[in-house]
Amino acid sequence: MAIPSIRLFSGVSRAVLLLAALAGAHAEPLDAILARMDAAARQFHSFSASMKRTDVTTVLSESEVMYGTIHMKRSKAGVTGLMNFNDPNPHTIAIAGHTAQRYYPKAGVVEIYDTSKYLAVMDGYLLLGFGTTAAELAKAYNVKAGGTETLGSASTTRIELTPKSPEVLKLIRKIELWIPEGQSNPVQEKITDASKNTILVLYSDVKVNPELPDSAFELKLPAGVKKLTPNK
Repeated sequence: MAIPSIRLFSGVSRAVLLLAALAGAHAEPLDAILARMDAAARQFHSFSASMKRTDVTTVLSESEVMYGTIHMKRSKAGVTGLMNFNDPNPHTIAIAGHTAQRYYPKAGVVEIYDTSKYLAVMDGYLLLGFGTTAAELAKAYNVKAGGTETLGSASTTRIELTPKSPEVLKLIRKIELWIPEGQSNPVQEKITDASKNTILVLYSDVKVNPELPDSAFELKLPAGVKKLTPNK
C-alpha cells in the first residue's frame, strides 16, 4: 500500500505546484501598464541600452543574430539616434533630422536615405515603448494585451500593437512589446513585417534619461568613404 500512497502524494504535490504557478502568472491590467508608460513617456528625453537583435527571413528560413548598443534622444528638433552593431556584420545606423545613414566600415560605404516622407512614422517607431504616450499609441495602433511571459528573471506582459494606417500596414503587420511587471519600458520588442519576416530586439543595461553627450550621436566617417543614395 506504500507505493500508491507515494504516487498519490506526488500527484497532489504536482497539482498544488501547478496551481501556484498559474496563480502567479497573471497578466497585469492593460490600463495599468498604459498608465505607467504614459507617465514615463511624458518625462522621457533619452535612453541607452545594449541589445541583441535577431532578424528572421521567413521565406528563406534564415536568421541572423547581431549584438550592439543604442543611443536615442528626443528634442525640439526631433529624434536623434545612433545604433552600433558588432560582428558578424558590423555596421552603424545614424538617424538625425530628415536623414538616416547606414555605414558599413568593412566595405567603406555609407548609404544615405531621405526620410522626409516617413518622418512622423519613424519618430513614433523609434520612441515606441519609451517616449510614446498612451494617446499616441491609441491613435496609431489597435492595442491589446497578449499574455504573460518570463524573460530571464522578469515576469512580463506582452502587448500587441497593430497599425491603424493602411500605408503603415503595407510595411508592418504587428509590433509586440514585453513590459516587466511594475515597470514602464519594454525589455523586448518584436516587429513582424508584411512578408512575416521578424526583427526581435532584446534590451539589457537600459538607462532612461541618461545625460548623453553630443558625441554619443555622431557618425564618424573616415576620409574617402563611398556615399550611396539607394532611394534616389
